[in-house]
Amino acid sequence: MLQLRAIVSGKVQHVGYRSRVVTMARTLDLKGCVRNLEDGRVYVLAEGDKADLDRFCRAIRINDPLIRVEDIQVHLSPPKGAWDGFYKISGERETDSRLDTATVFLKELIVIVKHGFRETNTRLVSVEGRLESMEGKLDQIMTGQEKIAYKIDVARREIVSEVKGLRHDLQEGAFGRFSIKKADWTDEHQAEARVEPKTRIHLKPS
Repeated sequence: MLQLRAIVSGKVQHVGYRSRVVTMARTLDLKGCVRNLEDGRVYVLAEGDKADLDRFCRAIRINDPLIRVEDIQVHLSPPKGAWDGFYKISGERETDSRLDTATVFLKELIVIVKHGFRETNTRLVSVEGRLESMEGKLDQIMTGQEKIAYKIDVARREIVSEVKGLRHDLQEGAFGRFSIKKADWTDEHQAEARVEPKTRIHLKPS
């Protein structure tokens, strides 16, 4: 067992620092007290195992939006066993300890709000990036659809042209065959007309 006496400097008064010290000391089952000094620093006295005191000393070095610990002067000595718990000592000019509790809650609220705004801003940036990506993909899809529509139109025109050409070829082929047959029929009948009639011989009975 050892006794730790520490003088904490920085922005540590009227910001809920002592309430934080009390919470951490009681969590580690330390005995002692914490109080404000007239020069703006905070005095901490804690008794316990050396390992717990080391953890406690690291834990009370707080830096957040309201509390800023700049220096801790530590002195270790044998314990005296004068304390049965860990307490916050308030001076005659200090308000009730509930003010420190309210300050702690206010600090936590500020941290939560700042963190929430930071997360919200990050998410908005992420959503904006996704929307821009989706817009780019939609542009690509529209461009692809335009290309497909153009190809379909070209193919349709080619098919129509081929069908017209095929129809023309079929019509010309049919007319040619009909002309040939007609010419053959005409030539045949003209040849028959040119053949002289055969002389008929009539025999009379004697």
